[in-house]
Amino acid sequence: MYNTWEELEQGIQNCQKCKLYTNRKNIVFGEGNREANVMFVGEGPGADEDTQGLPFVGKARTTYE
Repeated sequence: MYNTWEELEQGIQNCQKCKLYTNRKNIVFGEGNREANVMFVGEGPGADEDTQGLPFVGKARTTYE
């Protein structure tokens, strides 16, 4: 188990637990407030997420600022 976000991110850098690792360009770890009370977890990353290394990007992304 991981104790910090940094440990978790480092731990998935070379993850090979599913077939996504065979073609990925980047890991898609996440972004945002690491102290938040709510976390959104998406499905496997699509092409836009893989290219940018960011979650929830591409046609369906809506920005609330």
